[in-house]
Amino acid sequence: MERNTYATSTFIASPLSAVTDYLMQGESLSEYTLYSRMRERIDATTWLGTASGYQSGLYYHVRHREIGASRVVEWHCGTELGRYYHVYPMFLFEPSYFGSTQAGTYYHWISFVDPARGTQMIKEGLPTVHRSEARSLKAQLERRQGWRFAAKGELELKSHTIYVDAPLAESVAFLIDNPTQWGYLMRRDGDKLFDEYDREIRLEITQHDLGEYRVLEHDVHYVATGQVVRTPFVLIPASYAFAQPGARGFLLHRISAWPATGEREVGKQSPDDYDTEAINAKRILEGRAGNLATYARGCSYMP
Repeated sequence: MERNTYATSTFIASPLSAVTDYLMQGESLSEYTLYSRMRERIDATTWLGTASGYQSGLYYHVRHREIGASRVVEWHCGTELGRYYHVYPMFLFEPSYFGSTQAGTYYHWISFVDPARGTQMIKEGLPTVHRSEARSLKAQLERRQGWRFAAKGELELKSHTIYVDAPLAESVAFLIDNPTQWGYLMRRDGDKLFDEYDREIRLEITQHDLGEYRVLEHDVHYVATGQVVRTPFVLIPASYAFAQPGARGFLLHRISAWPATGEREVGKQSPDDYDTEAINAKRILEGRAGNLATYARGCSYMP
């Protein structure tokens, strides 16, 4: 929905630790990207190289974060050393995080492109190139594990992103404390929660403060069966995503997992349901902040 945010996901038949280590090295970009070739190492976390989306060089800077057993590798890019205006968080999950018993890693790559700085080539070409580069990354890592064809994952990750013109801290508190107000296809009856088929559920929302942004782990537990549907949120200030200090609000980015074949047994039945829930959250949060005009402008951040 949010047109300045691009996400691509893939399953990689390689341990999470191996995927993390590979992504943390600038030299790996020279192997799996279209034309990001590292020419000079500046320090332990920074390289200077060519770029797939530009006819000029870029500085590449990497950061690493942990969320329990999950990992985040962030690449930051810019034409000046220390001044980065592209941020590319890569979220890495073990399959068990989403209920799969398969071995390997689910890779979810988010790209934020400032509409004031993004070239037309970046806007038009980035989704295609990143999808292809994700497949190239998968091949590089699986080949190292002895695979000679692309391993198939049991799940597919989807993303749901919307811009919210409201303060981040207050919004996070509201999302945690009032899930049935912004949540869709969920109702409360006394002390109990139920889904749209009147199946009793228990909801857990856990916050992780990563400094520049927040992650909310949103876990719906089905009481009768013990099944869990996990749909983590990434709540990232627009000022950080687009490297614009004056940018207001934040991007609400949510990740959902779906069977590669067949249908879900529990949980929402379509990715549209999560998009709809994001729209509802935006409406409520912006209304609470008094920013009533922003909602009419749509799902995306505008400078």
